[in-house]
Amino acid sequence: MAKFPLRTIRNSDFFDLYRKLMDRKELSNEEKEALLSIAVMLLNEPEEHSVMLGYRIIVMYSNHTSDLKPLYDVSLSRGFMPIVQRASTENLLDEAKEHFFPNYFSALMSQYEVDGTVFTEQQIELGTFFKENDDQDVLIVAPTSYGKSELISKYSNRNLDQNICILVPTKALLAQTKQRILSGMPPEDIRRVITHAEMYHGGETRIIAVLTQERLLRFFTEHPYFRFDTVFVDEAHNLLGDGQRELLLAKVVILQKQKSPSSAIKFLTPFLANEENIRPRYTDITPTSYRVRENLKSERYSIADFRSGKMKTYDQYFDRFWELTDKLAPTEEAFIVERSARKNIIFFNLPKRIELFATNLTPQLPVVESSALERACRNIAEFLHSDYLLVEALRKGVLYHHGAVPDIVRLYAERAFSEIDCIRYIICNSTLLEGVNIPAEKIFLLETKKGLRNLTQPQFRNLVGRVCRFSEIFDAESGDLKLLEPEVVVFNSDRFSPANANVEEFLRGVTKVDAKLKEPTENVLLDAKAIDDEDVEEKREADEFLEAMSPGITGNDVARPSTEVGRACLLNNISEIDVLRHEAAMQEILNGFVVPLATSNLILELVSIAFVPYFKEHRAFDVVRRLEEENARKFYAMLIDWRINNASFSEMIANFLRYWKESDVDEVYVGRWGEIAREGSHRESWVRINEKSHSQRVNLAIVRIKEEQDIVDNHVLKFVEVLNDLKKIPERLYLEIKYGTTNLEKIRLINNGFNSALAGRLIDSYGTYVEESEGDEAITLQPELIEKMRDEGENEILVFEAALHMGIRHEFID
Repeated sequence: MAKFPLRTIRNSDFFDLYRKLMDRKELSNEEKEALLSIAVMLLNEPEEHSVMLGYRIIVMYSNHTSDLKPLYDVSLSRGFMPIVQRASTENLLDEAKEHFFPNYFSALMSQYEVDGTVFTEQQIELGTFFKENDDQDVLIVAPTSYGKSELISKYSNRNLDQNICILVPTKALLAQTKQRILSGMPPEDIRRVITHAEMYHGGETRIIAVLTQERLLRFFTEHPYFRFDTVFVDEAHNLLGDGQRELLLAKVVILQKQKSPSSAIKFLTPFLANEENIRPRYTDITPTSYRVRENLKSERYSIADFRSGKMKTYDQYFDRFWELTDKLAPTEEAFIVERSARKNIIFFNLPKRIELFATNLTPQLPVVESSALERACRNIAEFLHSDYLLVEALRKGVLYHHGAVPDIVRLYAERAFSEIDCIRYIICNSTLLEGVNIPAEKIFLLETKKGLRNLTQPQFRNLVGRVCRFSEIFDAESGDLKLLEPEVVVFNSDRFSPANANVEEFLRGVTKVDAKLKEPTENVLLDAKAIDDEDVEEKREADEFLEAMSPGITGNDVARPSTEVGRACLLNNISEIDVLRHEAAMQEILNGFVVPLATSNLILELVSIAFVPYFKEHRAFDVVRRLEEENARKFYAMLIDWRINNASFSEMIANFLRYWKESDVDEVYVGRWGEIAREGSHRESWVRINEKSHSQRVNLAIVRIKEEQDIVDNHVLKFVEVLNDLKKIPERLYLEIKYGTTNLEKIRLINNGFNSALAGRLIDSYGTYVEESEGDEAITLQPELIEKMRDEGENEILVFEAALHMGIRHEFID
């Protein structure tokens, strides 16, 4: 029975002494003894939260007093061996020899060392569990930094005879994951790592596929007889959501298990309250689970309340707020500069606010003197435009990160943040939640929302988990045990918080240690989801899709497509339309078009006639519904024509700027970057372009090009694929739209995951360094290519991408 449960400690007078430790006040010897005595009692309690509080006291005590012996002893007893190693080196622990003889200590540490890295006891157990269940469905619930990526790599390396698929949640993670796999592959592993369905042509005996759920569906439709032996579902908690991508994720997992019942599904997630919640319908998946219970980090939370002008601390164990005597800086920007660490995350919800904050933050920072940083700035300026805001911000050590930054530039900038010490700030939104790994020691949350809703408890904890990763805490050169206490600052201000925001209640709800984890299951294809009246239609459509892909899979008597367009729509994941309800009408319209369409404008016109009228009433589909308007069709036809002509990003920027300059129109549609609403609408989706400076126009052009390209790639091209499947588009035009070229060598590179700009450059100028295998269309880049590209003065962003495909880590040399 617990003698000191958390509720008893909360109601005791111990809080006054605990607060003194939290506030880093000077402690008397008697107070130190009391803290250590209570911590030991708590560490021996059966209640998990009491134990965690005891460990927290020890961490804060050792860091505050510079007496690491208590932390050393507790870590040794609990198997926190990275802390033990860190405290035992570089004279951090004066009396390490009093605890263990050196030879015994060395032998002990060797039991926790793998490939030169020291792991915790549960990390070792996790690796053993995973290996013992190689051929089983498993679920791993482990915080960020616990080596889930290493689990994938090691599994792949010990199962060389398997076809493996790694499902990642976003396209942005494809290149990062591919490089990690390539860099860890042993010489005897000859499997090709693919990131597109088109990269596989049946010649290989075995492959490793890194795919999003959309790309895995495409793979299934193009290669129906191929079988994966193992599928990893990274960030598997995404299955719980109710969006179209979450639904598709469940669909492909169900299809994979039906196609290959003996295959193993490996679910990886940083959080999950109930293992039962993740089980898909229509399968016998009952994963064996391993949940990491230990937590080496103990976060410090505070609120910078600019409305009251006060700083407050919140403790998640005692569930108490208290005011600090610290005076707030006059602005949020000045506050962050004043209190920043070596590397900092600044979190916003909206991309527009990210860029505005970067604009306001940079004037308060000095220009950074660094040849590596200057080269990075010069390369981005040459690749896009010299007036790009990101270039100006980087020169002050500020990087911003959101979905409207061009993909390869974002990857390049992420690596620069990791490698160049003087880039100290990254301003980002929820794109950081999905597995992006960067170094950071402190996080400032200027907003607490993701989309229209507050960050959920799991989302918030996942975001906070990105700060003070193990690789930073235990780095041999720059590591610091003070990073076991990550600092998290949440803002409350008139500038960024809603008028009715209750930041205290938000922080309490997402951090209080004994708050029940809220985890609603909203995906209709999960067993745990109860199907209400409002879910019936969505469930019916999901079942129809599954039956069209694999008859009999659901065991339900549902309708199946009876037309060519119905089958093509389902195979291409046309979720905008209730396909089986409208397939006859769509087929009748398409039957009237017997001559292949000769231009992009005609293609979009047919999309607007045959598909758009049958869209569901949902705001998410409005981006394609705009094709009903002639001006919108002309605009997207222009974008597609630029794609056909393989225009560079800088050329597209110049085209946008020229169009705005020559146009007589004052108000320009810019979507979420808008500042004014037109009559009859409450959405601020427009700007007065004539009031914008040249540099402001450049930045508007860049974000609009990227977002409109994403609309073409993620929405419009699905319908192009349908029309191509139905033989409504000439092959040459289809290739030009999809790849920007009809050159088969360049198409082969693009199908192997290369950016079209890099593919063209390699074929045109570096063909001797590109080896193509005729049997399986695999691409191998010669090691000398990187040096040759640098000798020829190629933009480092292209060199960086080439290195990504070779599994080589790009270096920013100062």
